[in-house]
Amino acid sequence: MITAATPRTDPADTAPALSRRQAVFDVLLAAVAVAVTLAVNLSGSESVPANRDADALTIALTVLSVGAIALRRRFPLTILVATLAGVLGLVLVKGTVGMSTIGSFVAAYTAVTYGSTRSSRRAIALVILALALTAFLDPVDLSGGGAVISGAAFAGVILLATSARARRESAEADVRVAEQRVALERERADAERERASLTATQERLRITRELHDVIGHAMSVMIVQAGAAGRLLDTADPGRARTAVAAIEHTGRQAMAEMRNLLGVLRDGQGEADGFPRGPAPTLDDVSPLVVRVGQAGLPTTMAVHGSPRVVTAGVGLAAYRIVQEALTNCLKHSGATCASVEVTYRPTEVEILVVDDGTGLAHGSVEPPAGHGLAGMRERVAAYGGDLTIGDRPEGGFRVRATFPLAGTP
Repeated sequence: MITAATPRTDPADTAPALSRRQAVFDVLLAAVAVAVTLAVNLSGSESVPANRDADALTIALTVLSVGAIALRRRFPLTILVATLAGVLGLVLVKGTVGMSTIGSFVAAYTAVTYGSTRSSRRAIALVILALALTAFLDPVDLSGGGAVISGAAFAGVILLATSARARRESAEADVRVAEQRVALERERADAERERASLTATQERLRITRELHDVIGHAMSVMIVQAGAAGRLLDTADPGRARTAVAAIEHTGRQAMAEMRNLLGVLRDGQGEADGFPRGPAPTLDDVSPLVVRVGQAGLPTTMAVHGSPRVVTAGVGLAAYRIVQEALTNCLKHSGATCASVEVTYRPTEVEILVVDDGTGLAHGSVEPPAGHGLAGMRERVAAYGGDLTIGDRPEGGFRVRATFPLAGTP
């Protein structure tokens, strides 16, 4: 009957992989238990007259009921069934049970402690079923007191195993929590590294745009002034030639100062240790001097401010200044314009930058070189502060750059 109730081996009847030390211990435990059980049972000290004399069958059943625990941690539920079957077999053939129940105690403890939750429940059910079958078969060498002691012993083993299982599961849960915490910390560290890398990349792109604006504008002004100085030398007008050369020097010094400001962020905390003071970044207040320099470079440029000047953030101020600088640089380099105008309009919720020239514009083939970053840089600057940018030809001729920045906007 027990054999018919034997469950098929499934994942619930397997335990975690054993170490070699655990496997050796189980084999030695089984060998000692078999030796002790056979010695006691064959001595006759646990036998009654009604018991069958020891023979090959009873010895084989005894070895099965005890020796099977050599594999107790590999197949907990199967080994419990084997040990219970060996004991019930001895009861059926009226052999001496005696010490043979040791194997069932050890197997029950192992199945409840080390097996899965499903196999632990099955193990308890099998023990209860085995006790009921034992009572039904009425062993010849089991007294009423012995039956109570055996039942109490199994109950104690199950309670002890349940307690051990609870402690093991609690320890495993703590380990899983610790592993999850470590994994979470690792993910956070990876995210921080990715964020730092992204920030560094964005900073490099920002510096690239800044350098493009600074160098492009300075070089355009210097080239125009150098050409003018060369022409003035041919007309024997050294005074105006000196003025053009002085403008080249001033533009070059200013460009160098701005580049030092930009590259200073790459020198981890050196500040002004290189001996060159770094001034603040340009703002809308610096647009007027910029217009003057462009006029001195040979492109007559006017500036107008509409509305009451409002306080803007440093980022918006720098972005607006760079928009004007890039637009005027393109006027010098590409459009062939003879004049330009800059308008700064303050409204309650926004500030508008408008740069207009009378050049040929994009529609007539005057486009920025493909490798340039000017127009793309304008779009990125405006988009970074939630503004709008319009670039294109004017119906009446010329080219227009219009940018609006929300005064309350944030990057």
